Amino acid sequence: MSSLSRWLTATSSVLAVAAVTLGRRRLSLHHDVVVPRVEQTPLEDIRSRLMALEADARLSGLRDWVEYGERCVANRQPAVDVLCEALRELPWPGTEVDQRWRMVLQASLLAHLRPGPGFWLGCDVDLRETTLVDFDLSEARLGRALFDGTRFLGDTRFDQATFLGEFSARRAFFGRHLLLTQSVFARGVSLAGMTVCGNGEFSGMHAAGVVTLRATRFSGRADFTCARFGSDMDCSGVRFGGRALFRRAWFAGTSSFAQTWFRGREDFVDAAFGGESSFENTRFGHRIHAD
Repeated sequence: MSSLSRWLTATSSVLAVAAVTLGRRRLSLHHDVVVPRVEQTPLEDIRSRLMALEADARLSGLRDWVEYGERCVANRQPAVDVLCEALRELPWPGTEVDQRWRMVLQASLLAHLRPGPGFWLGCDVDLRETTLVDFDLSEARLGRALFDGTRFLGDTRFDQATFLGEFSARRAFFGRHLLLTQSVFARGVSLAGMTVCGNGEFSGMHAAGVVTLRATRFSGRADFTCARFGSDMDCSGVRFGGRALFRRAWFAGTSSFAQTWFRGREDFVDAAFGGESSFENTRFGHRIHAD
């Protein structure tokens, strides 16, 4: 055998050994890699089941959700946040099961926001950009409530409710009547740009902070009889399609109705203005009642 042949044979042997060794290393490394298992927290497990497709998983998650919230006071706000998230994630209109599940989640949430057995005091609610049906928060007691961009179908009730924090429903859509009668707001109320296709009932409401109704639209009656505005009130650019009642309303701060359009009859009889009021460029479709 020539020297060249011997050199080629030796080189081939070395390469073969190297390939086998490298393959073993790769195989060894492949078998040594262990993917760590991420354990879910109890609340994350509940969240995943509340959003599951299977009805049994959803119901078991709801049962554990109640138990988790009742376990201690510190668990209540995180539990409410998870339920609000489950409502926000529900598709609209979704399946018939989704529609029924929406009503179950709404009822479960509201059951813990009213005084009585199982009441969770001072919880905040964040239901922005959500679709809600026949939403009834009447007589509830809670902290902050956010409904910006939310679509309310059917009647919506906030009457006789108490809000210790901010209440915001900017650009919200109310498909029928909105009831806020005798509700109490410890801080500001922002309803700018909302649309009410039915009547807006605000009679007897009390708001300590600034109230903003700028650029809202009322198709039906807007009743603010005996309403109490403890700070400034911005009602500029509002379109009242039906009657606008401010009889015996009390405005402690400045109030603006600039560029507002009263298409129906308006009533300011016995209204009290403690600060400056503006009706600049306001349009009236009927005679003003302010005797």
